[in-house]
Amino acid sequence: MANTERHLSVAKGHSARAEDKTNELKQLNRSIFRPVIAFNKDAKRAAEEARVQARFEEEREEREKSMMDIRETQNRLGRAATYGQGADDEDEGILRGKNTEKLAGRKEQRKRFQFEATASDDELEDELDDNMDGLSQATKSLKSLGLAMGQELDEQNKRLHRIEDQTVSLDNRIFRNTERVSR
Repeated sequence: MANTERHLSVAKGHSARAEDKTNELKQLNRSIFRPVIAFNKDAKRAAEEARVQARFEEEREEREKSMMDIRETQNRLGRAATYGQGADDEDEGILRGKNTEKLAGRKEQRKRFQFEATASDDELEDELDDNMDGLSQATKSLKSLGLAMGQELDEQNKRLHRIEDQTVSLDNRIFRNTERVSR
């Protein structure tokens, strides 16, 4: 979609230049017997330069907005892909300490429900708890990716509406220029 927006911007620029050339051609095709008296040449020249500068600034703003949309999309996808993976070495040490506390808490809870606490039962329970933790992390990651996809779809729909508006506007400009040239 970014390429489409970029190509639309380029086409809009070409259309504006074609409109300028059409105006110039219209002036050149006037009758030679009709005198052209131009008052305020400097004012007209300054107005034309201001119009060209305004068009250039508008095109630049559109390009910057497109690039900002691309960066925001990449940032959203990057945040979603790395959700929950920011543990450093120091964090891992803290997590190991919490894991030993967590294991001790698990054993205390299991004692209430076990008739005979054997090592194999503890290993099996620990393995089940670890698997549940893994499933929990996978579910969190899937939720994060799903939310990011929803946000991205909303943003892309907004971009599609902007592209549609730009396309209709450009199509109208091209049609007007074509009709002016054909007359």
